[in-house]
Amino acid sequence: MPFYKIWYRNNPEPLEASSAGRLSESQIVELVVQKENIAAHAPASDAPTVQEIIDQNKLSPVRYAEDEGEPFTIG
Repeated sequence: MPFYKIWYRNNPEPLEASSAGRLSESQIVELVVQKENIAAHAPASDAPTVQEIIDQNKLSPVRYAEDEGEPFTIG
């Protein structure tokens, strides 16, 4: 079970999550969206990109580390 630490908006404390398998960048951003109670977006055919979600909701920078590994930046 991978364990994730996710930082966004330069918050000092990360959002922590675990999952049964590896998460994609879109799933990681979705965790942030859920945590922040941001309204759902349009149907999948009109869904914004991960970068658009980050920009529209002023979440930048979004970074994550999996299992205490090196952090990656999304976008």
